[in-house]
Amino acid sequence: MPYFIIGLQHLGRRSLAAEGSDILTHTLMKRRLEHSFRHHRQALACALGILLLASSSAGQHERLPGQEPSPVLRKAISDAAAKYKIPGVAAALIENGQIRGLEFFGVRDEKTNAPVTASTIFEAGSLGEPVYAYAVLRLVADSRLNPGMPLSSYWPLPYVRYLDPTSSFPATEPLYDPRLNQITAMRVMSHSSGMPDLARNQHLAFQFPPGQKWSYSSEGYLYLQRVVEHISGESFEDFVMRGAFVPARMARSSFVWREADANEIATGYDRSGAPVEAHKYSRPAATVTLYTTIRDYAQFVGFLLASAPAQRAHESAVTLMLGPTIAAGDAVPFSWGLGVGLEKAGDDLFFFHREKSAGFQCFFIASRKTGNAIVIFTNSGNGLDAVPDIVAATLGGNHPILKSSFLRSQ
Repeated sequence: MPYFIIGLQHLGRRSLAAEGSDILTHTLMKRRLEHSFRHHRQALACALGILLLASSSAGQHERLPGQEPSPVLRKAISDAAAKYKIPGVAAALIENGQIRGLEFFGVRDEKTNAPVTASTIFEAGSLGEPVYAYAVLRLVADSRLNPGMPLSSYWPLPYVRYLDPTSSFPATEPLYDPRLNQITAMRVMSHSSGMPDLARNQHLAFQFPPGQKWSYSSEGYLYLQRVVEHISGESFEDFVMRGAFVPARMARSSFVWREADANEIATGYDRSGAPVEAHKYSRPAATVTLYTTIRDYAQFVGFLLASAPAQRAHESAVTLMLGPTIAAGDAVPFSWGLGVGLEKAGDDLFFFHREKSAGFQCFFIASRKTGNAIVIFTNSGNGLDAVPDIVAATLGGNHPILKSSFLRSQ
């Protein structure tokens, strides 16, 4: 399917990212002058944390301004957890773009019996892709990156690739493959770069010519990360904080391990119920290393749902993100935008993503037309088995994507 770029509207108003965050922006600038890079990130996280309500230390639900308790959601996650043997579940119900309920069930760690709460941090992995893609598309909206231009036009070959991108001191591999000259930001974010998913500690070999078809690729995003760092002059962490974490108020989220979060991190469990060793990533990877809470991520989804036609940069980024670029066909066909999967249902368009690792499985699906969404986090290799039941009981509707192999637990 041919690629296309949706025209960006050039409206002259402030971006949505600026609304309600003037104090935070001032704090960030001040800290950059006064402290080192690491200290400024910690100070910003503290400033953001003041905006968030205190977390529930236990209990099955948490009340937010404008929120009503959601017994339907609470029953759906408790029934699903029991049915599919999931230790812990956290879920957020979003209506008209607002979080209407946060519900929790079970434990984040079976050894300590610590409950899942709004403060519980999950390894959300692939759900980092929409977060990073949004930040990149803000760069596009600011005319600093053309998504249809080869990435090599911004950073000439060779592409010096990290063999193990998440380790502290990875070996590198210089790549001169001429097919790299055909890779664009659009092809990376639509997973049609031709690169494999993750060739850790192996030579990177193309699977097919760039642009030919859809195939999920973390390696493509790793290439994009290096180019964006070069264009922006910022580290990955600074770029994402400014472009996504701050505007979406994701104070408890990070793409690298933070020792301060150790007491809130959930333990993952595989399909048999055995604990999975925690990943303590020291380098960021957009589609692999996200640590976040259900509240933070629900706020991000709500942020994408916010319609603000006068906010040029935000609207341009979301419009590009939700524009179908390529068919991602299997037995249940769907399409891919830029950073998210897309499902057409009647006159509505749903966007979604999932994390599917051995110990953590998570999912969200949302409609910008209605402003409704469901976000589901689990610390289990059985988590995606529960998604159809929870979606049917809460969001409702016919969603063929729930039958796709893209969401299959195994």
